Amino acid sequence: METSLSQLAHSVSSAVSLEGLVRPMLDLIQQATELDSVYLTMYRPEDDSQEIIYARNTGALTLTEGLRVPWQDTLCRRALSENRLLTQDVPNTWGDSQAARKLGIQTYVTVPVRRLDDGLLGTLCGASARRVEVAETSLATLRLCADLIAHQITREEHALSVRHQALEAEQQMQRMGLISEVSRLCLSASRLHDAVAAVAARLEHSHLWERVIPLYLRDDGHARTLGEKDPEATRLADALMEANPEHLEGMLHSDHEHLIFPPEDMQWVREQRRREALPEDGDAALLVITSDEKAEAAILILSAHDLNRSPDERQLLNSVANALSLLANRLLDHARLEAANLELKHNALHDTLTGLPNRRYLIQEHERLLAQAQRVDGAVHVAFIDLDGFKRINDTHGHEVGDEFLRQFAVQLRNLSRMGDMVARYGGDEFVFVGKPGAGGDPAHERSVISERLRAGTRGTYELESTTLEYGGPSVGVVTWRAGDVADADVVLARADEAMYADKQARRSAQHTRHTGD
Repeated sequence: METSLSQLAHSVSSAVSLEGLVRPMLDLIQQATELDSVYLTMYRPEDDSQEIIYARNTGALTLTEGLRVPWQDTLCRRALSENRLLTQDVPNTWGDSQAARKLGIQTYVTVPVRRLDDGLLGTLCGASARRVEVAETSLATLRLCADLIAHQITREEHALSVRHQALEAEQQMQRMGLISEVSRLCLSASRLHDAVAAVAARLEHSHLWERVIPLYLRDDGHARTLGEKDPEATRLADALMEANPEHLEGMLHSDHEHLIFPPEDMQWVREQRRREALPEDGDAALLVITSDEKAEAAILILSAHDLNRSPDERQLLNSVANALSLLANRLLDHARLEAANLELKHNALHDTLTGLPNRRYLIQEHERLLAQAQRVDGAVHVAFIDLDGFKRINDTHGHEVGDEFLRQFAVQLRNLSRMGDMVARYGGDEFVFVGKPGAGGDPAHERSVISERLRAGTRGTYELESTTLEYGGPSVGVVTWRAGDVADADVVLARADEAMYADKQARRSAQHTRHTGD
C-alpha cells in the first residue's frame, strides 16, 4: 500500500496535464486490482453519451480509447444508479446488457468522477473477463484517484476558462482598437472611396477573416471592386443584395443593421466555400455603406467561421459600416453645402433671367481687367448695348415674350464672345461687352468691327414660343480704355454709355432721313 501511495504521490506531483496524471494512475490501478482493462471515461451531456478517454489493457478483455456509446446502455450508469461500485458476477447481475455479454465481462468496478457540486464528469472503471477479487483498499485507491482526476479536470477547466476570458479580453481590445482606427480614418477622410479602401485594408491586416474586399456601388446598384478587379467578389456582392432587397431598402430609411448575410440555401455560398477552401461553417457578409440618398459602397467579408452567430463580430462589422455611413452623410452634407454656396455665389453675381454676369460681377471683373491692362501697358474695349424697340415688344406682346426675347438675345451675345471676352446684363434692356484689343491692331478699326459684329449678330428673326419677331438690332457704343486713363470701371462704362447714345441718335437720324426721302 505504501508503494502504491508513493507512486500516486509521484504521479500527482509530476503531472502537468490530465493525461500525464491518468496514465500512471491506470498502471497503479491495474497493478492493485489485476483487472484486464482499466480506463477513464467522460460523460458527454451534449448528446448523453460516454467516451473512453484513456485505457490500459493487459488481459483478455480490451477496451479502446475513443469508443463512444449512449449513456443509457452503459454498465456505469447501472452501477451508479444502484450504488454498486464492485460487481463480480456481471452476467447474472445485468444479464440484459448486450455490451457486457459481447465483451464477456465478468468482473466490473466503477467509481464516479464528480465535480465539487456533485455534477458527473465521468467514471474511473475496471473490467475483466474472469472473476477477480478486488480488495477494499483497491477500491479506496480508485476513489482517491477519481477525486484527484476530478480536481485536475476542474483545474484544467478553470485554466481554460481563464485563457478563454483572456483571449476574449484581447479580442475585445482588438475590436475596440479597430473601431478607434476606423473612426480616425473616417474623421480625416475627404473622399468616401479612399476611406472604404483604407478601412478594408485595415480589416484585412487584422487577420480576423480570410478576405476583405472593398467595393463601390454604381448608380444602377451593381457592385464594382475598388482597386484590383475581382469579378467573383462583385458577383457575390450583387447576389447578396439581390437576395435581400427589403433589407437593403431598410438601411436607407430606418435603423436596419448595415450587414447582409447569405440565405442558407444559396448555391454560391457552397461554391465560394469550395473556391476559397473555407471550412463547412465558412461564411460571408456584406457591409453596406449608405448615405441619405443611396447605398454608396460596400465591403465584402469572407470568413472561415460563422459570422452570423458571433454577436461580437457582428457588432464590430456593423459599427464599421455605421462609421463609414456617417462619413458618407458628412461628405454628402458638405457637397450639398458647397453646391448651395456656389449657387448663392452664382446667383449673387449673375442675372437670374439670362444667366449672364450681372452689374456687380461686371464691375468686379472690369476693375480686374483694367488693373491687368494697366500693368502691361495694355488696353480694353468696352461696348454698351441698348435694345432699341424693346419697350414696344413688351407693350405689344407682353412681358413674358419680352423676357423670352431677352434670354435669346443673351444667348446670341454669348455666342458672339471670344476667349477672354465678357458679356454682362447691365440692367433692363442694357448689356455690356468687354474685350481685349488684338495685338498691333488699330483701335478705331477694332471698335468699328466690334460694333458691327454685335449689331449684325443680334439682329434678325427670333423664333419665340408664342410668336416670331424680326429685330433690327441694338444701339452699340464702343470705347477703348488705355493704360494711363482713369482706372475706374464706372467712368469707362459712362463713356461707353455716352457712345451708345450717340449711336442711337445717329441711327434715329438715319431712319428719319430714309423716311423723309421716301
